[in-house]
Amino acid sequence: MGPGSSLAPSLTLENIQTAYEDGEESARELIQQACCVECSAGTPRIDGVHLLCVATQHGDLESVCYLLKEARISVPLEPSNSNPAILAAYYGHTSLVKELLDSIPGPCLRKDLLNWMLATSCQQGHLDVVRLLVHGYDADAKDCAIHSDEFAVVTGLPLYAAARAGNEEIARFLLQNGAGFSSYTLIDHPAFSKHLLRLKLQETSNSEVKEAVSVYWSGLQLPWLDLDWFMDISSRITHLDLSSNNLTALPSVVPWELPPAHSSQEVICSSLQQVNLSQNLLTSLPPGLLHLTRIQRLSAAKNQLTVLFDIPAATNWIGLRKMEELDVSDNCLTSLPVAVMHRLKSLSFLNVCRNKLSSFPDPWACPLRQCKASSNVIESLPNTISIFWRTKLQEVDFSDNSLRELPSYIFELEALVSLRLCGNHISTLPAPSKWKCSQLRTLDLSRNQLGKTEEGPKTRRLAFLTTWNRRDPDPVCPIEFPMILRDSLEVLYLNDNQLECVPQSVCGLHSLTELYLSSNPGIRELPAELGQLSNLWQLDTEDLNITNVPQEVRKEGPASVLAFLRAHLRKAEPCRLLKMLVIGPPRQGKTALLEALQTGRASAFTPAECSISTSTWELDKPNSGSARKNGINCPNPGV
Repeated sequence: MGPGSSLAPSLTLENIQTAYEDGEESARELIQQACCVECSAGTPRIDGVHLLCVATQHGDLESVCYLLKEARISVPLEPSNSNPAILAAYYGHTSLVKELLDSIPGPCLRKDLLNWMLATSCQQGHLDVVRLLVHGYDADAKDCAIHSDEFAVVTGLPLYAAARAGNEEIARFLLQNGAGFSSYTLIDHPAFSKHLLRLKLQETSNSEVKEAVSVYWSGLQLPWLDLDWFMDISSRITHLDLSSNNLTALPSVVPWELPPAHSSQEVICSSLQQVNLSQNLLTSLPPGLLHLTRIQRLSAAKNQLTVLFDIPAATNWIGLRKMEELDVSDNCLTSLPVAVMHRLKSLSFLNVCRNKLSSFPDPWACPLRQCKASSNVIESLPNTISIFWRTKLQEVDFSDNSLRELPSYIFELEALVSLRLCGNHISTLPAPSKWKCSQLRTLDLSRNQLGKTEEGPKTRRLAFLTTWNRRDPDPVCPIEFPMILRDSLEVLYLNDNQLECVPQSVCGLHSLTELYLSSNPGIRELPAELGQLSNLWQLDTEDLNITNVPQEVRKEGPASVLAFLRAHLRKAEPCRLLKMLVIGPPRQGKTALLEALQTGRASAFTPAECSISTSTWELDKPNSGSARKNGINCPNPGV
């Protein structure tokens, strides 16, 4: 039947739907006729988006491609249940989803459309579409797609939609790609939520606990913990990871008391060895932790801790004695209670960086190896550090505090390997005889006030004027490093201070590989002895106005600067003699070449009287005002 035949079906959506029931081919013909102006003359035109919806509903990839590319029908950008892209997600047509989304220019592809498609495919159980949207188009697995009057519709949450459909595989995929549990999901689908959480339990072998269990519930955005999720395994839990959630409190069973415990016998989760509570909303650590006798590692970084523990009155606790690592960095702590800290008899790692500590607790008997306390407001350090930790402490970081002086006992730590004190107000160092840290490899004293005098800090201009006013060719540096660092110290930061010269003792640090001197306006010269440091490869002199090293040498980098200093140290002078040897077969122009180079003109050929001739060619230096000459010896073998 031709298009004009009276027996041809009329071009309506109902007829196209009926045609799909009879076979795709006839439906495709009707869709193409509906898009043809001549073929559809005399009949109401069908909206192109409606045609896309019908073709999408029946999974007709060929017709969808025709409508997008030939008929140039645009996919609506607004999300709705009648959007062809959302229909494709609803029916699980992965190829159609890709075709429809690829037809939308990248900048125009709206996030809410993608997320609506994601929620729809989750509810319908189409895992392939879910994977395509998340991995191929960056759909947000944790965002709510559907809103009503600016309020989120809970069914638009991908994980909620998957839970509602009972689709475990999709739910697990969403959790692996950033989705989290909302309170609606936990309340409306408790059994499904518990099942998903139990899938993240791992049984491990443990010499202390039979059938030990590790709980990994990190990054799930849990607003709370339900006892029912793990009550039956509480006594077997050894590792508990609850980081990156939205927890403001923890239930009594993990390991916290029910009701508040007054002794360690009342704690259920007594086997815990490692607990990670970082990145939550806790304002204090649960006091039940005080009863854990086996715990070795505790991390509560990036919370809102204002006190370490809020201990109820009449609490008798004997835990934390095996604690080896404690991380409470990035909180709001103003103090570390001695009553708690001195119970940590096995502590080897302590991180309290980025808090509001004004003091550091008095040291106690424990094998502390790493102490990190940067970015606080600590003004002084206790004087018993070297008594308790002399042979233990290896890494110390008190950078970015308010320290004004360094007591000598800091440098009496014999096992010290790294000491970072940058960003304080330190102006002097202890006498070299006080230093006992013969294993020190890294020392950071940058951003302090080393070299500061009563005259106050100098600007670059003031340092220049002061130098000329004093006419002191050898300024004395008050900073001196001991000889015990000669074979150990590798990295030294002295940048951003007020030094007037490089401490001469630095030149005796033979193992030094990195030296940072920038932003010390008073430093005008580099000691030639620095060239003797054979291991030194990094020499930072940025912003320094060095007068005894040419600018062009400094531009070439540390290697050239050190080479220049070494040459200066051995009183080397530029060598301006070059030997040039011209070799070639007889009568091939060697003599003529040399004559042309020396005189600028070529002469007629003359037989050589000897087999080898030597001549001196004197050249003027580039500076024509100098009387000195550069020379080139030119042997000319005539063989």
